[in-house]
Amino acid sequence: MKTLSFLPVLTIFLFTSCEKKLSIDLPADADRPVLNVLMNENNPLKVRFSLSGRLAAGQSFKEIDHAETKLYENDVFKESLTTTTIDGKIYYISKAIALKDKKYKVTAALPGFKLVEGSDIIPDISTIEINNQSVIESNSDSYKLKFNFLLKNNSKDKQYYRFRILYEENAPGNKVSKTPFYIRPVNTTDIFGSGNSEKKAWFAERAQSAGETIFYSFTADQNYGSKKMYIEVSLLTETSYKYLKSVSKADDTENSPFSEKVIIHSNVQNGLGIVGGLSYKEFPIPTK
Repeated sequence: MKTLSFLPVLTIFLFTSCEKKLSIDLPADADRPVLNVLMNENNPLKVRFSLSGRLAAGQSFKEIDHAETKLYENDVFKESLTTTTIDGKIYYISKAIALKDKKYKVTAALPGFKLVEGSDIIPDISTIEINNQSVIESNSDSYKLKFNFLLKNNSKDKQYYRFRILYEENAPGNKVSKTPFYIRPVNTTDIFGSGNSEKKAWFAERAQSAGETIFYSFTADQNYGSKKMYIEVSLLTETSYKYLKSVSKADDTENSPFSEKVIIHSNVQNGLGIVGGLSYKEFPIPTK
C-alpha cells in the first residue's frame, strides 16, 4: 500500500480556521507532534494536537486526546485546556478569549515527547485605516467588477495583511451569509503569487511599513447585482503571515512536477505547526 508523509496544516476562513493535509518530506521513522492554533482576537482558542507521519490512502491523522495542554497569557498561567469534539475532530478549547496586544503561549505535554510549545501575540486591527473604497462595474472581457481601496498602517510597526472581497447572500433560516469572490490583483507587485489566476484570498507581498499608505485593486469575473459587499482585511503577525503564506504556496504547487520544495514555516518548539495570532475586520464598500 502506498504511503506518503503528511503534515496537518491550517488555513483561515471568515470566522474559523480549517485543517487540511499536505505531503512533505519527513524522516522514515518520524511521528512528529503537531500543534496548530490560529488565535483570533475576541475568540477562544481552538487547539489541534496530533501526530504527523506516513499515511496510507484514506487514513486520518493520529489525534491526541490525553495531552496536558496549558495556556499562558503574558507568560502567566491562565488555564488548562479541555477537550471537545467538533465535526469529528478533537480540539483543546480555552474558556478565555484572546485579547489584542496580549501574548499567548500554548504548551502540550505528552509521554515520550519533549514539551511542545509555541507563542505569539494578538495584533490590533484598529491600527489600520481603509479609505476611498469603491467598486466599478464593467462589461469588458477582462473583468466585471473592480474593487479599489487605500490602506494606511497607523501603527508604529510594520504589518502583514491578507485580503478577501465578500458579498452578502441569503442563507437558510432567513439568515444572511457572506461569500468570498474569486478575485485577481491588479497592482501585482504588492500581492504575493499574483498573476492571471483567481483566488478567494490574497496575501500582501511584503510588510507594509508604519505610517505607509498603499493603493490596492482587485478584479472579479462575477457580478451578482446589487448586493452588499465588504473588504475583509486580516492583520497577521509575522509568524502567522510566514506560516499561512508558505501553506498557500505549498498548496498551489503541490501537484506540480516542476515546483521547488516549499518549507512550511513553524514556530513550535519540539514539534511542528503554528501558534499564531491574527485579527480581522470587514469594511463596507459604499454602493451608488
